Amino acid sequence: MPRLFVFAIGGTGARVLKSLTMLLASGVKTSGYDIIPIIIDPHKDLPELKDCKNMLRLYSKIHKSLFSGHQPASERIFFQVNMQSLSETAKSGLKEGFDFDERIDETFGEFLSYNAIDSQDSNRGLLDLLYNEQTLNTKLSVGFKGNPNIGSVVLNSFEDSDWYKSFEKIFDSGDRIFVISSIFGGTGASGLPLLIKNLRKSKNKEIKSAFIGALPVMPYFKLSEPDAESQHKDIDSNNFITKTKSALSYYEGHLQQVNALYYLADPHEQSVPYVNDESRQNNKAHLVELIGASAILDFAGRDFIGDSENQFQYSLKMGTSDVDFRNIGEDLNDRIRTELINYHTFNIIHPYIKTMPKATVKDTEGFDQDFFRSGFIRDLEEFNTQYFQAWLSGLGENDRRFYPFNLSIKDDRLHNMVIGGEVGERTMLGFRKVNYDTSNFINQMESIRKDFAAIPSALKATRYIVLAEEAIRTVNANKIKVN
Repeated sequence: MPRLFVFAIGGTGARVLKSLTMLLASGVKTSGYDIIPIIIDPHKDLPELKDCKNMLRLYSKIHKSLFSGHQPASERIFFQVNMQSLSETAKSGLKEGFDFDERIDETFGEFLSYNAIDSQDSNRGLLDLLYNEQTLNTKLSVGFKGNPNIGSVVLNSFEDSDWYKSFEKIFDSGDRIFVISSIFGGTGASGLPLLIKNLRKSKNKEIKSAFIGALPVMPYFKLSEPDAESQHKDIDSNNFITKTKSALSYYEGHLQQVNALYYLADPHEQSVPYVNDESRQNNKAHLVELIGASAILDFAGRDFIGDSENQFQYSLKMGTSDVDFRNIGEDLNDRIRTELINYHTFNIIHPYIKTMPKATVKDTEGFDQDFFRSGFIRDLEEFNTQYFQAWLSGLGENDRRFYPFNLSIKDDRLHNMVIGGEVGERTMLGFRKVNYDTSNFINQMESIRKDFAAIPSALKATRYIVLAEEAIRTVNANKIKVN
């Protein structure tokens, strides 16, 4: 299979990668590409970065559990896209994981060996002109704090690293590259042009001529105003627009070597700003990150012929702060709606299937207590509760919110699950009744299970997911009509 190497630079890169992973878990396709995520972020202690890496690990593990022994014929199954780390792909002794750049436990001045330079040396004078004392004392272990002038120096050496050499060695004809970064901070704004420059002068001719896409994300949030007593006041979002203009001006002349450039921003500033704390950055998922993930999917399926247009911008169908499947835009709606509805349905009904005391398909398929206590189910439930459900919830809590589902439903009565796709109630003998709950899906699982005899009975995890997904797809297609 051809591979799409996704370089996620800095915090914004990791958050867009998170949204991409949620879409892939839902069954959204990548036009036949395997996904190889590579995270570049020197801020190794960041909880958000650790969460992202654990999420990718879980996805990869779940995919292997489902598809190592059998490849179902269906085109859209949960977790069907292969996602694996560079270390697993290269098989070259790299440390396991999804990030390979090293933590730097130095200040910027120490990184430059500033104090080792004689005070009369002209090089020290040049550094004094370029960087003030505060910049030289910046701790690199927490990233570049919105300073691309620091990041461009620190990141300039990654082409000599073992991980980059491994990437160059395994990249082959038909593979593609996509780069995600913000252009209003430090790590992303500096990392994007550096990476593109190094890719295009690679010793591997396949990389030099590869299709490369880039997503420079412009400002889409603001930070709380730093105060005099705050320990975290180095990043001021009032400067985001100025930094963005500077980056765009630079990119116009120095970022001509990409095949597809996706511009994305949201000038709408939330009334409750993100906390200005570079040690945490535990921000809620944002609609912009979801849209950014769709750019990767678009790039994977796009043909590049001749002088075709290579710059793309996204806009909502209607300018509104409340976004659902009806106004997110036709192309994006068609790409993700069915899959997100179906996987959200699975998240709701799985606990009911698990605890249902009696069900024919559970008996015939051996979906017993041991199965629901298995490592596969533990991994699946951790992914769903810690990541997918939290992601959906976060998307609906920003001022510009993506809220396609009624998340206040506390049971499996699903008739009002999808905003704009509510299922009408029926009247029987004067009583209002909706027959749309877990029983619909588990009965459908039993009725179709013989259609999947090609999946060995020993592969219980695969059979469970395939039967559940196919039942959900059939029932939802007949029930939910989003206008």
